[in-house]
Amino acid sequence: AINLLVKIFLGFLIAFVFGVMLIKSVLNEVKMREKTEALYKELKEADEKLKKIDEEKSEFVFIVSHQLRTPMTVIKGYISMMMEGDFGEISSKLREVLQKVYISNERLVKIINDLLDLSRIERGKMDYSLKEQQFERIVSEAIVELKPYAKDKGLKITFKKPKKGLPSVLIDEDYTRQVVVNLIDNAIKYSDKGEV
Repeated sequence: AINLLVKIFLGFLIAFVFGVMLIKSVLNEVKMREKTEALYKELKEADEKLKKIDEEKSEFVFIVSHQLRTPMTVIKGYISMMMEGDFGEISSKLREVLQKVYISNERLVKIINDLLDLSRIERGKMDYSLKEQQFERIVSEAIVELKPYAKDKGLKITFKKPKKGLPSVLIDEDYTRQVVVNLIDNAIKYSDKGEV
């Protein structure tokens, strides 16, 4: 009878210890799940805040870039007018200085346009204005724009127009001009002598 009581007691003790361990394990799992859910909630809130900050940053870059582009365009216009003699005759030395200012202004406009494009891409608001355009005209205008920069580096810049004009193409003129200007600008930037 004592053996039976010892066996029952031992069985009860083992069941009790196992039950306590099981309850502890379940409690630990519940705590871990609560911590995980709290961390998930915190991460989700942090992610939403970051998204909002990113949107505000893109909006800020867009507004600032847009506001900077207007005065830069005005500066470009006045420099061109001065170089063309609209305000009277200017010396060759002043013309050289104005060309350098014009080139620097163009670079700033390019940076501002790149920022605007980046901001538009991030905001998912790229707008294209597709129209039939003459590609040769866009290339010619880009060359006129970059000739002072090439001359400054001692490079010759030429455009061999096709004998038979190319057909009109449906493009966004501003973005196409930007691509052409970037290509020619890079060619000038990375050429030390010769021609582009």
